[in-house]
Amino acid sequence: MKIIIVGSGSAGLMTALMLNNNIPDVEILIIRSKFKKIIGVGESTVGTFNTMLVDLLGMDKNDFIINVKPVTKYGISFEFGKDEFHYTFDTVFDYEFYNEKLPIGFKFNGGNYGNSEFSTNMINNSNAYKYNSGGYHIDNGLFIDYLEKICQKRGIKFINDDIISVEREGDNIVSLNEKYVSDYFIDCSGFKPLLSKSKFYSYEDVLVNDRALFFRTKTTDTLKPYTQATTMNCGWLWRIDHSTGFSGNGYVYSSKYITDEEAKKEVEQKLKIKLEDSRIIPFKTGRLEKHWVGNVITVGNSDGFVEPLEATSLMTILQLSKDFSQIIKYGDNKGDLINRYNDFTNIYYDNIRDFILLHFCFNKRKDTKYWSDYRKRVNKLNRDSQTYEILDHYLNNDVHIKYLSQINELSNPFGYEGYFSILRGLIPTDDDRKELLTILNDNI
Repeated sequence: MKIIIVGSGSAGLMTALMLNNNIPDVEILIIRSKFKKIIGVGESTVGTFNTMLVDLLGMDKNDFIINVKPVTKYGISFEFGKDEFHYTFDTVFDYEFYNEKLPIGFKFNGGNYGNSEFSTNMINNSNAYKYNSGGYHIDNGLFIDYLEKICQKRGIKFINDDIISVEREGDNIVSLNEKYVSDYFIDCSGFKPLLSKSKFYSYEDVLVNDRALFFRTKTTDTLKPYTQATTMNCGWLWRIDHSTGFSGNGYVYSSKYITDEEAKKEVEQKLKIKLEDSRIIPFKTGRLEKHWVGNVITVGNSDGFVEPLEATSLMTILQLSKDFSQIIKYGDNKGDLINRYNDFTNIYYDNIRDFILLHFCFNKRKDTKYWSDYRKRVNKLNRDSQTYEILDHYLNNDVHIKYLSQINELSNPFGYEGYFSILRGLIPTDDDRKELLTILNDNI
């Protein structure tokens, strides 16, 4: 069996390693553009990324750490609205609290997220180099170089060429440039997919941010073992620290509310710096309607992109490439697995979209039109969605959400801890819950 991957960013390289690890005898060719450059803004990962590299890609963790030099990430520190709160990558709420074991169903005000190892390390700004747990902050250039080295070591072939023509028969691609033939073609070409003909399903009416102002700053203080996410007038600002002496920063905003120049000035005023070297990265939030059609599969930004607030891109690449690689490996005798894969992937992306929407529409900032408009977008939350049911339960009840069945579904990548951490941070008190329940009922 032969598989051609178009694109050599993190999506293309990790997909190649996933296929190689799952189907060792497959022949893999990566076609990379002679001119296209990697965006290279740095990567922030979820808490499961560490084990996914080892279990799904067959990587040696110590070798990865030595070469990529990541900084451990225990979670996200949200300066979101009036109050700061911490979202940690830990099973925080079942730990003992005041010498009592908290049962499933304990009251919301009974848990203390600060009594676990991850939370302690986040709050105390400690153990930034403790690589054996948590997620990572990754220098994108080092990461890409390392992935390429592992691909070459495993016999994955590379060729530098640009896709000029795509020859098709129905839904299947026959060849590329009239010379590259394969059983499957994986499109990892970026925001403008080269191979897929599937329609784009936009999220822009739900998640309005469409641009990121990226810049680097020198890291002069202690490396922070967490991502910082801070509200701005028309979006939010990230900071991720790297072990190579700099921090990656980005103002994610909506061009409907602020111009590029205004965004730059706002950053300079907030951080009291002069941006000498920065760049604007436009993006579209949304997904394709179908992710696997014929012998063509899309992965990464070619497939879908959800606003970067929860660092879900690498996780999504690994999860979905694992799923389709197993279908390729074991076959689809009944002929319905591709349709099931497409349905699952749509739900998976939509759940990420809805989870991120919570961060915005229940934010306590009301001082700009951007934030007041986001309050009204709670009506974009479908009553039949997993997120709506979890949110509705949280606002109406005073018990833990762990027992809800949809918390444990594979299409929900955040789990009960993720939802509970965000909801507890954004909506911490009984009065908050009553106020936002009114908003929810008025708008949906």
